[in-house]
Amino acid sequence: MRLLTPGPVALAEPIRLAQSQEMIYHRGPEIKALISNIVSRLKSDFNCENVFLVTGSGTAGLEMAFASLTKPTDRALVLTNGVFGDKLGQMARIYCNAQVEKLPLGKGWSLERAKEIIDASGAEVFAMVYNETSTGVLNDAKGICQYAKGKGMFTILDAISAWAAAPLDLKEFGVDFAATGSQKALGAAPGIAIVACNEEAVKRADGISPRTFYLDIKKYKKEAENSQTPYTPAVSVLFSVKAALDYIDSRGGLGAHRLRHQQAAEKAREFVKSIGYEVFAEPGFYSPTITGFLLENADEIRKRLREEYKLVTARDFGELQGRFFRICHIGNFDDEHLEASFDAIRKVLGK
Repeated sequence: MRLLTPGPVALAEPIRLAQSQEMIYHRGPEIKALISNIVSRLKSDFNCENVFLVTGSGTAGLEMAFASLTKPTDRALVLTNGVFGDKLGQMARIYCNAQVEKLPLGKGWSLERAKEIIDASGAEVFAMVYNETSTGVLNDAKGICQYAKGKGMFTILDAISAWAAAPLDLKEFGVDFAATGSQKALGAAPGIAIVACNEEAVKRADGISPRTFYLDIKKYKKEAENSQTPYTPAVSVLFSVKAALDYIDSRGGLGAHRLRHQQAAEKAREFVKSIGYEVFAEPGFYSPTITGFLLENADEIRKRLREEYKLVTARDFGELQGRFFRICHIGNFDDEHLEASFDAIRKVLGK
């Protein structure tokens, strides 16, 4: 089977083999060296003071922000334009007084569209999704978070399917807290949430009673000072995270890795047009990792691709369920993989 999914993604051989190495003690010098290696590299790319490795999905990383860094009385503004933005809003409503503002599916959040809402909200906390995986829309996280930060808001960014494919400099973007997952554009195995945050975020925690035991950011900060995690990490997944960073470096580094994603997205959009469909995302908001289009018999096409070509493609969600198709160019793909996938899709569609 070949994966054309948004995560978990197919593992390059060095990354896959890294997980099979001998287990190490999670409190010994070996794990400290491993965590230190990973964290120092991630801090450099995110341009931030803190990176925490949380065993769990990317959602666990996002929940850390709300459970550790907000109060029940806090007002939070969440912008959404898809399923994962909706989930972020649902999470915010569990922990604080959240206002959720929606755009139609396929539309992207720009500063022009968000500015008036931010001005009128009076919120202390701002949150949004950078790359809406369900529709293939990349929002203007930089412009919007910069503006929200300038208004004095604490900014939380869901970068789960964006980081390592799209730029994300926390200082430049005005982001206080961001989370991603090991199994997305990084191209490692699933099981580690990567949290990147500034010193303002961890200082904010000092004045807040956490509503979580496992995701208490103060515990992660304390243990990180000694290159440790507060609880047993998914060690084998950490092996794969380091291997993924090494693999990316061997191919030119994260800059080249992001460029490959952008180029693949362009090819995917050209392919969609060549078979007679329109890219669903609004022009100017194209995702570097997901290209989607409306396809009324999408479930049947997915089934045939799996059975006839051993190609596993991603399901769709919500309002678009059963009539939306996503081409996922994320992680460890190459041109050969994409071309073979395009060929299979073309044949099944009779195009």
